[in-house]
Amino acid sequence: MYKDQKLWIPAYFKDMPLHGLMRTTSRSESVNSIFNKYSNSGNLLIYFMMNYDTAIGKQRNGQQKLEHDTKNAKHEMTLPSGLLEHAAAVYTKTVFYEVKKEIFKAVWYCSIDSIEMIDGWQVVMITQKDKSKQLKIKCKVELKLPEKEVKCSCNHFIRTGILCHHIFVVLKNNHVEEIPEQYILRRWKRDAISSHLLAMKHVAMDTEDDTFKLLTEAYNNIEYCLDHFKRSKEELLEFFEKTRILKQAIMEFGSSNQSSSDNDEEEIIRMPGIRNIHDEINTHPPSSIRTKGSGTKKRMVSATEKAIEAAKKKTRLSTGCNQYVNHNWRTCKVRLVRESKQP
Repeated sequence: MYKDQKLWIPAYFKDMPLHGLMRTTSRSESVNSIFNKYSNSGNLLIYFMMNYDTAIGKQRNGQQKLEHDTKNAKHEMTLPSGLLEHAAAVYTKTVFYEVKKEIFKAVWYCSIDSIEMIDGWQVVMITQKDKSKQLKIKCKVELKLPEKEVKCSCNHFIRTGILCHHIFVVLKNNHVEEIPEQYILRRWKRDAISSHLLAMKHVAMDTEDDTFKLLTEAYNNIEYCLDHFKRSKEELLEFFEKTRILKQAIMEFGSSNQSSSDNDEEEIIRMPGIRNIHDEINTHPPSSIRTKGSGTKKRMVSATEKAIEAAKKKTRLSTGCNQYVNHNWRTCKVRLVRESKQP
């Protein structure tokens, strides 16, 4: 039973959605670990905002890389299945491989035992075998063809958000070439995040929503063209020449709308969104900040530091123990023990 420990949780939580599960503490710890790499408690407000932009920029860059890998992924269709082709078109790269495993199991390890109609539902009994062809699992799949509603007794979709191989067997047997739309969760789709939310090249620009979306689409179009033309040097040179001519025309007519700051001070003032600077400043930083401890302004001293300071003190001869130590005759422990033993 211990060898099957990976099946313990699915056995007890098979009817609960576990996809994307994250505890509140895990979420806060994840956020803290990200920002601790770029900021610390001694940063000024402007440095915190700059570090915040750096951390968010790293996350967006990682998301853009995943988006690029998904768009340019070339999936190998090992099975002549319309379901597999549809999964490659709608799912992200990582989720597609999970769906591909389920379709592969449906083809090689599952078989249909019986089919019957009950109240408009097509009830199909499925037998699944493992790789050794010994272990057999029975599952019941119910399908309503007009609405393409389907459910399985294993509750794999409820738990993971991906259809199980038992359902794929039934869909394939009924010549369904596409995964039903209601069973494609948005979190697993290629377009789960809008493209304009991934843009970070003009985050600090003061633009309207429509202008922001147009700028994003322009960036995406240029990046798409570069990804497409990088495989052909001739097409890339032609695209480069056209963009160079366009840039030269814009510079000649002076129609560029980009504005640059005259100095670093204006750039720093613009980043927090400050419009006007008052001549008189009434808000000042605190003169002192008390850290954790007893409430005094002194720092708490550790036991190691206390021992080091004690070792630095000058020793003197104690008449109680006749040794050069840091205590005197009145506080000598040897003398106190000796006198306590005397009658």
